[in-house]
Amino acid sequence: MGWAVLLALSSGATWAIGMTVAKPVLRHIDVLSYMLGRWLLVAPLALLFAMISGTLAFPSGLAIGMAALAGFVDSTLGGFFYLMAMQRAPAYQTATLASTAPVWGVATAILILGEPLRWEILAAAVLVVTGAYFLVGRRLRIRGYLAGSLLGLLTGFLWGFAETVPSKLALEHGLSPATLLFVFSCSGLVTIALMTPLLRARFPFHVSHRGVGLTVLAGVGGAFLGWMFWLSSLALASASLISPIRGSTLVFALIYSVLFLRERLTRRALLGVLFVLAGVLLVSIRP
Repeated sequence: MGWAVLLALSSGATWAIGMTVAKPVLRHIDVLSYMLGRWLLVAPLALLFAMISGTLAFPSGLAIGMAALAGFVDSTLGGFFYLMAMQRAPAYQTATLASTAPVWGVATAILILGEPLRWEILAAAVLVVTGAYFLVGRRLRIRGYLAGSLLGLLTGFLWGFAETVPSKLALEHGLSPATLLFVFSCSGLVTIALMTPLLRARFPFHVSHRGVGLTVLAGVGGAFLGWMFWLSSLALASASLISPIRGSTLVFALIYSVLFLRERLTRRALLGVLFVLAGVLLVSIRP
C-alpha cells in the first residue's frame, strides 16, 4: 500500500503542473488548441512507453472500451463542462466544486465496483474536500451562479468517476497503465477533435510560441506523468483507498503558484493544506 500512496501523491504533484500552467497558458493559446495539443503529446508518449516497457497489449474489447470511456468522460466531457462552468461562475467556486472529485471517486468505487465501505476512507475524502474549500481562498456563492455551480459539481462527478470506475475495470481486465493511457488519450483526442468545429467560432484560433511551450509542459509534465503515476497507483490498490489522495493536487498547485507565479500564501490556504494532508495521512496509516 505504501507504493500506491506514494504513486498517488506523485500523480498529485504532476497533475498540479497542469493546474498551475492553466492560469497563464490561456493568454497565449486558445482553449481548444491547448486541449488538443496536450493529448497529441500524451498519446505517442504513452504508446512509446508501452512499447519500450513491453506492456503494449490489448487483451479484451471490454478493457479497451473502459479505457476509451474513461478518456471520453474525463478529458472531453469533464474538460468541456469545466470550461462552461468557468464562464458562468467565479474561478474559485468552479475549482472548489470540481475538487469534489475524490468524494465521487470513493462513492462510485463503493457503489459500482463493490469495494468495502470504511469510515477512514470516507473521512479522508471529506477532509480533502474541506481542504479544497479553504485552498481556493474565497467564500462560495451558490445562489447567484446556479448554472455554473451545477456544471462545476458535474465536472467533479465526471472526473471522480472516470479516474476510478472505468480506469480500474480496464486495469483489472488486463490493460497495463501505459496501454490504458494510450487508449484513454486517443479517445479524448478524437472526441475533442470532433467537437472542435462546433466550438471554434466561440474559441478562435490563437497560438503563440510561449503558448506552445506551456502546452508541452502541461502535456508532458502534467497529463502524461500525472496519469502514469495515477494508473500505476490504481493498479496496486483499491480505487476508494487512493481516491482521497487526489486532493493533494490542490496542495501542490498552491506550492507551485507561490514559487513560480509569486502568489501570496494566506492563513486560509495553509488551513486548507492541513485538511488535505490530514486526509492523505489518514489513508496512508490505515492498516
